[in-house]
Amino acid sequence: MSDPASIILDLAIVHHPVRNRSGELIASQIDEFDVFDACRLALTYGVGTLWLVNPIESQRDKAHRLIRYGADPSRTTEGRPVFDRMRYAPTLEAIAAQLTEEGLTRTFVATSATARSGSISFATLRGRLAAGEACMLLLGKASGLADSVFEAADACLEPIDAATGYNHLSVRSAMAILVDRLLARAEFP
Repeated sequence: MSDPASIILDLAIVHHPVRNRSGELIASQIDEFDVFDACRLALTYGVGTLWLVNPIESQRDKAHRLIRYGADPSRTTEGRPVFDRMRYAPTLEAIAAQLTEEGLTRTFVATSATARSGSISFATLRGRLAAGEACMLLLGKASGLADSVFEAADACLEPIDAATGYNHLSVRSAMAILVDRLLARAEFP
């Protein structure tokens, strides 16, 4: 039997490299609503670290302002705890280097609204998390992660499929569904 509190799942909202609607590689802007909805989600489900990934200098500064705001103890109330597990990195490679420096490992799991060959199921990833594998979900802004992210990732998760034929969700909505499917207590014996 697995203790849900011992499960390690981190999230990375990736703003670069991502694709726009035309398929071109771009860097998207950090959105405060995405960040604070992700923080609420992380607090609710016990997610570990929330990474903001963006190499643009002005966006780095914005990320640091959001991190300071989220960790400000003066904002803490009984119903609204502080979220001090938010971090910034310019690239996914920088996250990997930081984790290595800290003696930590994570399995990087890319997400997509499009089915990709070799994707793993939610059940498979839940099992891996329950078995003690520490994972990080990579969520792409704009029109999704660049192919280079999928090539570098350790795994790709199957897409959310509600059987409607449509599944282009906002990153906030997708993140909430993914985390619930992976960490909801009902999923663990």
